[in-house]
Amino acid sequence: MKIFRLPDLGEGLPDAEIREWYVKEGDEVTLDQPIVAMETAKALVDVPSPYTGKIIKLYGAQGDRINTDDPLVGYEGEPANAEETERADSGTVVGNIPTSNEIIKEAATGVSASTAARSGLHVTPAVRALAKRLNIDLAEIQATGRNGMISLDDVKKAAETQSAANTSNTDSPNTTEGSPLSQARRAMANAMSLSHREVVPVTLVDDADLHAWTGQNDITLRIIRAIAKACNTEPMLNSTFDGKNLSFRLNSEINLGIAVDTPHGLYVPVIYDVDHQDDATLRATINRFKQQAQDRSFSPDELKNATIILSNFGTVAGRYANPIVSPPMVAIIGVGKLHDDVVANNGQMEIHRRLPLSLSIDHRAITGGEAARFLRVVLEELAKASL
Repeated sequence: MKIFRLPDLGEGLPDAEIREWYVKEGDEVTLDQPIVAMETAKALVDVPSPYTGKIIKLYGAQGDRINTDDPLVGYEGEPANAEETERADSGTVVGNIPTSNEIIKEAATGVSASTAARSGLHVTPAVRALAKRLNIDLAEIQATGRNGMISLDDVKKAAETQSAANTSNTDSPNTTEGSPLSQARRAMANAMSLSHREVVPVTLVDDADLHAWTGQNDITLRIIRAIAKACNTEPMLNSTFDGKNLSFRLNSEINLGIAVDTPHGLYVPVIYDVDHQDDATLRATINRFKQQAQDRSFSPDELKNATIILSNFGTVAGRYANPIVSPPMVAIIGVGKLHDDVVANNGQMEIHRRLPLSLSIDHRAITGGEAARFLRVVLEELAKASL
């Protein structure tokens, strides 16, 4: 039997969780056919078959965690050589594993006889994964998407309906058992623990005055441009720091991580080289990130190599915070809730729109002066009438 082992799905991740098998034992598959959806700490990844042939054994069920380099699938046939006999196949090249938005037509399984008759479900892997996570039977959903496709909104509405029904039938609110963290939340927990152990945090706060703004302004783009200007003025805040060897590296590009909050955890997709992206490209990228966060369709390459992070928590609530620095980065800037303030101007009271900013730095690498000068540039850029 030829063994396909779980490859590294990105940045040395130690394991991944089986979200859904697309095949079963005894199936014939072709080269590069998606065989399983794996949820890593960062994304939902469709893993392609490295062989054409018959599947003999699946190593794990939905919800099981598989360690990187552990057996995932057994194929009919003999290993190609002695080394493969000992270690089996190491898997496909991770960089070639794409996420999939392909619409799959399949028969409903695992449902009652009355619902099993409804076959030909039109659904993407991301929608199926969401339905599995929310424990929603796709066969019971009325599709509203194009050509009869079940959409993410269809699944969410079904989950809301089911949740309301469960709440009304629950005798006690304190009867749930402890649940394991999702991959995304596990990654966040590990990153926060690492930050707590290593980083010496300092947070500086101030308010940007937007009173001079004229015309239409995309506030997120204005913030990104201001951060880029500040990084060019104080490049140490766009550096990476090696705490073990007490060394740093100035990064030639500004790769801005955008913290995106979702019900299943925090994702930080990266806009690469923001200095050389035009406004239309930046806005399109941000909009795409919002959608990808909902269906967990980020590729591993979109979630690595950030050099500084933006957290726009003020879209929900809160003015100031102490954002957590994730090493080896040395800075993160948080944006609070936009509000009107009474300010003094030439002895007169005026109402100005102001934007709270919270800059956290790793004080092992960044001085207070560097942090203050960085924040001053951001404030000055945001105070301008326009870009």
